[in-house]
Amino acid sequence: MVATELRYGIIGCAGMGTNHADAVAETDGATLVACADIDEENAQSFAAEYGTSWHTDPLEMVREDDLDAVSICTPNGTHAEIVTDLAAEGVDILCEKPLEVTLERVNQIERVIEREGITFGCIFQRRTFGGPQLARELIADGRLGEIVLANVAVKWHRESSYYDDVSWHGTTDLDGGILHTQALHGIDLLQWTTGGIDRVAGKTGTLHHDIEVPDTAVASVELSEGGYGQITATTATYPQEPMTLQIHGTKGSLEWRQDDLVTFETIDGDDTETPESFHMGADILGQVRDFVAAIHEGREPMVPFADARNAHDIVFAIEAASDRGEWVDVASIHDDGR
Repeated sequence: MVATELRYGIIGCAGMGTNHADAVAETDGATLVACADIDEENAQSFAAEYGTSWHTDPLEMVREDDLDAVSICTPNGTHAEIVTDLAAEGVDILCEKPLEVTLERVNQIERVIEREGITFGCIFQRRTFGGPQLARELIADGRLGEIVLANVAVKWHRESSYYDDVSWHGTTDLDGGILHTQALHGIDLLQWTTGGIDRVAGKTGTLHHDIEVPDTAVASVELSEGGYGQITATTATYPQEPMTLQIHGTKGSLEWRQDDLVTFETIDGDDTETPESFHMGADILGQVRDFVAAIHEGREPMVPFADARNAHDIVFAIEAASDRGEWVDVASIHDDGR
């Protein structure tokens, strides 16, 4: 058990960094004391708003401010290096998704966590929403019968300015493309609610934007517990639609669109309502609270590394399937290089 108030830092002061900072401010057992960003102006502005010290080097921040835990909210392809540096200092880490943009770097993070024995969590905040929680519960209880089809769709719109105005957006090394940056939450929900994905066949491509990475992907999947599914994702269509999860079984079906349960019906006339969101608070707040509690209680956080990498392995399998033009076993990706 950790008895003292955690000294907490935020790495990456733009975008999601402010969400994490706001969550820490509402979390018992942790105090936000420091921030770091390679852009000095961003760091100074953040520090002024939240009343923290500021740094341009995460390692310097950890050492000078004697931190216990951090949130990593930097571009996707920077996570492995930061985790490697800070884990060696014994700092517990909550990392924004994706873990990283290559299999090699994801494996690097895994080795570091195992070697240093730190508490590590990954942000998949949509697991805290009522619709996905209901779907997972219904499937586990068999109330939808045998799952026949399960689909997730991420059909979003991104103007060219989205990629042009932020230097790392749309790049191979730091972004990774549609499956890593936009669709990963949906892929995680599909595998998390249904019990996993065994095999995939898919295609990725850059169909609209002038970027280095795919802006569109489609995949067929074989579910671990039986049945088939599809993943469709893009940033090239208009208008943008809410992320949608559809699950169809022999006894019932469910459709969830981001914030709303659109359809829920079973052959037995089940009238179960959407449950309350995660008991420690929904969204980023729920995961930050859980992460801090996990450190104090000496347990794993809501989404530990081993659980988080399931969705990443599916992404890497889809990329491999697109390159090879064949079905790919997700387990073969997980075992690659280990």
